[in-house]
Amino acid sequence: MPVPATLGALLANRHLGLRLLSDPGPDSAALAVPIRWVATSELDDPTPYLQGGELLLITGLRLPRGSARITAYIDRLLDAGVVGLGYGVGLVTDAVPATLVRVARERGLPLLEVDQPTPFIAVSKAVSDLLAAELYADVTRGFTGQQSLTRAAVTGRARGVVNRLAALLRGRVALLDRNGQTRHCSPPSAQALAGTVAGELSRLRGRRPAALALVEGDSHVVVHPLALSSGGREFLVVGLERAPGTTDRSLVNVATALLSFDLEQARAERAALRSAALLRLLLDGVDLTENVLTGLGGAMLARRPLWVTALTGEPAVLDELLFDLLAGLGDHVLAAVVDGDLIAVTATRADQDLLMRTVPGDRSVAAGTSRAHTRSEVAQAVRQARQAAAGARHLVPAVLDYEQIRATSVVELMDLSVLSAYTDSLLDPVDEYCRSTGIDLVTSLGVWLAHHGQYDPAAAALHVHRHTLRYRVQKAEALLGRDLGTADARMELWFAITVRQGRLSTAAKRTDGPLPQ
Repeated sequence: MPVPATLGALLANRHLGLRLLSDPGPDSAALAVPIRWVATSELDDPTPYLQGGELLLITGLRLPRGSARITAYIDRLLDAGVVGLGYGVGLVTDAVPATLVRVARERGLPLLEVDQPTPFIAVSKAVSDLLAAELYADVTRGFTGQQSLTRAAVTGRARGVVNRLAALLRGRVALLDRNGQTRHCSPPSAQALAGTVAGELSRLRGRRPAALALVEGDSHVVVHPLALSSGGREFLVVGLERAPGTTDRSLVNVATALLSFDLEQARAERAALRSAALLRLLLDGVDLTENVLTGLGGAMLARRPLWVTALTGEPAVLDELLFDLLAGLGDHVLAAVVDGDLIAVTATRADQDLLMRTVPGDRSVAAGTSRAHTRSEVAQAVRQARQAAAGARHLVPAVLDYEQIRATSVVELMDLSVLSAYTDSLLDPVDEYCRSTGIDLVTSLGVWLAHHGQYDPAAAALHVHRHTLRYRVQKAEALLGRDLGTADARMELWFAITVRQGRLSTAAKRTDGPLPQ
């Protein structure tokens, strides 16, 4: 710990050679009063130029003469908050005037003799060095304190933050719930803070968050409301036996933010557990009455229709999205991660639209939607929403409604890069034949399949003789090693050619450019 800038610290500095003349005693509180700065003035009344907390240095050049005038001079300095008076000997007088020494002792103002070899600038520099060391220590304390509070929040949650803040402030800290009851406190004596502020909490419940300070003598109690998204209030109460400094207030502000986050997280976790339990009951087919649903916090499930959304993606992304949903929609959504997918149930289409706006647009999450007319159909709706989410994985944007699946080509529902690889692998022999002969067998096969394997209309569409088309089909059979007279072979060939022909157009339907390969 740094040495505070006080008269006691200056007297202990042997290089300054200061001597205390008013002799208030080594344990006097006057020697422990902090010095804010050093001022030099020979004015009869320097107080208009002082702010309080200064050590005033004089040479006696214009010191008043006579006991009454010196007494008035000392009283003015005391009223201005001067913490000490230093008299430099050797310029005006060889010793500190006896009247000044006597009056300073009577009035209780510490009087220092500054020997001639010690310039006033040395005293100023010594105080400046002490203040700088204090400031650096205070900044370091604030920085390390913020780090330790953050670690406490991670490892000990709200209780850890309360315990750590009390240790950092060397004071009493209590976390009160909305009813003013103590949730956590440190040390045990901080339990009394709840009673101290009980009559003040009602003033803070119905207003915007603002700190409240109670001062009684040297005791300072500060109340910080913790604003929650639910509209509720909890309170952080700090009790100190001193006025809080800048670093103290900074640490309390950090603790307030961490506790607010922890309470929100705890609330979201409780909501997630409740949602998971309710969804599991619905998926298991348990018949829940409206009274039971209301008692379990699922009153929204009594409404109809219910809108179901399934989201699939990396677990970490889904967990973060779950927290955002519960924090943003609150009682308007029932959401939980069930069997690896994030399932969300809303009671209105507007709430579902709001939910969908929280889905990342980078395809890290795929979303599928479905609609259940009653809560008894939620299990079926969840299955449909999951199927839609699985189909949306390769779309841009990665969103698909179950009702849209029937109107969507199966080619659009599959990963384009996988389809392309399959197509190129299957058609590679006929592609090589085309490169060596210039005969486009793929186009001929596509037209032939589009005409259900009938040679005459397909040949007419290609403007070739039917025997030429038959030869091309037979050549393709030989190159592919497949009997195109079977339904399975024709289906695979049709699928491959459809992908080949629709690859760019499929991508264009979903985005402004081709999908990433």
